Amino acid sequence: MRALEDAVIGVVGASGAVGRHAAHALRSLSRGRLVLGARRAGPLRALADELGGPVEAVSVDVDSAESLEAFCHRCDVVLNCAGPSYRILDRVAVAALAAGADYVDVTGDSPVHDRLAGSPLAEGRRVLLSAGVLPGLSALLPRWFARGRGLREAAVHAGGLERCTGAAADDLLLSLPGGSIPAAAFGHPLAAWREGAVVEGALRAQEGARAPHFPGTVFVQPFLTGEARRLAASMGLRRLDWYNVHPGARTRAVLTSAVGRADSGPETAERLRRAADLDLVGNTPYYQMVYSLVDGSGAPHTLLARFTDSYRMTGRVGAAATAAAALGETPTGVHHAADVLDPGATVEALFEGDGTAALHLWQGAAAADLEEGAL
Repeated sequence: MRALEDAVIGVVGASGAVGRHAAHALRSLSRGRLVLGARRAGPLRALADELGGPVEAVSVDVDSAESLEAFCHRCDVVLNCAGPSYRILDRVAVAALAAGADYVDVTGDSPVHDRLAGSPLAEGRRVLLSAGVLPGLSALLPRWFARGRGLREAAVHAGGLERCTGAAADDLLLSLPGGSIPAAAFGHPLAAWREGAVVEGALRAQEGARAPHFPGTVFVQPFLTGEARRLAASMGLRRLDWYNVHPGARTRAVLTSAVGRADSGPETAERLRRAADLDLVGNTPYYQMVYSLVDGSGAPHTLLARFTDSYRMTGRVGAAATAAAALGETPTGVHHAADVLDPGATVEALFEGDGTAALHLWQGAAAADLEEGAL
């Protein structure tokens, strides 16, 4: 088994909101060689100077097969932090695998998995998708909780007040009912998991709702992701509800106006990005996932994961998955990261001594639980 320092790791989208944090996390894990890739040379060089050690800054265009090919041939493992995921799909993955590199993607999820599963390019290679906060850590945390106690039911409320990148705005709008690119959506709006099946329209969105451990009133948007559906099926859950939570008033106004509209495109995404910035004025940024859980014996628990910056944590999750792939700690083939990473070791490392993330678990139901049918 090779040492992490022996692996050449490339980061596509390295100068972005996620990529720069991933690069810093990789540098904290290893003094090995990093290859940073993005379109703009200036921010790449500045990041390389921050990191120190053996770092190469390379201009790469994800819309150019030739550019991606040249970049990936430098690497043993490629971590993709560029987005939006619905537009890039498997473009970076194909280039990395064709170059003989392993591949990790902080998003990707089912659309990329479906394209790569069974591909000859993936034979003998390690491919880890959904290696961010959501998807990724969002499924790893219930697996961490369930060790030794089991898991029967879950309701999750995820959201916060933080900046919204262009890629994040695009992906968020796709989660609304009536989104502009239905085929690119990565889940089921308003759906829930009940006794082994997806039930469409089981839940309702609500403005002015209260969500557990979120201050004040919020806009609550039920959205059963593909990851949530896979988690419920693999763990045999009887029920699972998943809610995106939006506390910011301006962000809520943009989202509620976009529900059911097929023309929510670049202009709406830009409005959403600006609204998130305005909601942050005078407030401390945060993002959190609140899990209301019922263990195998029927006892209720609350699990709260809170971050100062979800983009930072996404970068850290991506770096952890990349290190695991580089060290050969995950199986070959195409996998979602939460399915193959060690829940105990990974979660504990992600929340250990960073100061920007906290994980709390206690027995008892979360306050302000939402009843089925109330939304």
